[in-house]
Amino acid sequence: MLTATGFVEENVRIQGCGRMLTGLLAYPDDGADCSVLIAGPHPFLGGDMRNNVVSSLSKALASRGAVTLAFDYGGVGTSEGGPADWPSVMSTFWTKGSFNEEHDWADDAGSAIAALWQWCDFPPVLIGYSFGCWTVVKNLRRSGAKAIVLISPNPKQHLFEELSECPVPLLMLHSDNDFTCGCSELMAWYESIREPKRRIQLPAGEHFFRGLETEVATTVLEFLQHHEVLGREQGESIH
Repeated sequence: MLTATGFVEENVRIQGCGRMLTGLLAYPDDGADCSVLIAGPHPFLGGDMRNNVVSSLSKALASRGAVTLAFDYGGVGTSEGGPADWPSVMSTFWTKGSFNEEHDWADDAGSAIAALWQWCDFPPVLIGYSFGCWTVVKNLRRSGAKAIVLISPNPKQHLFEELSECPVPLLMLHSDNDFTCGCSELMAWYESIREPKRRIQLPAGEHFFRGLETEVATTVLEFLQHHEVLGREQGESIH
């Protein structure tokens, strides 16, 4: 259990590829140990920087000494840009599962990583949740990442070739009843990924981990502490 205290949250603007993005920077009030980029889920599936999983991770990590940056993809919230024809791409998304403009959102994740490097001179930890897993992996080659966390990835939907070229510690966290990707498929994919890696399965989390936000944050923190990325000790509960 963790205490989400002793940190500051600040609204920031991020220079994207031809558009300005909105971000939320959180950092401890007494010095930082590392930096963390948190990429949220698909904009069509609750993908904004105040998503329950994204928000709980940001607070928990900042309270333990990390500078965290969450952001809104282009066209979400007050971030500029986004698909020119939302109804068309939404129709494509629900029939095919993906569309070309998603690559622009992966570029947004790259812009957020670059901004985090400018503001905080630590090699970043990259955390992706759902669709965000793909957006951070797409930027692995140039990110200088120190570790990577994939929460509810869906290898049926997107390719993750870049993982093979970045041998930093990897955590995959998923539930045993995720409707987007079955356990057998996810575990088969996990077995094909390079070391070092670790897999944690949470029961009955579905895809959204409602009510399990503390368990998700605790698991991520323990992984980062194990790899000596983050080592600060603090209280006993997260709010």
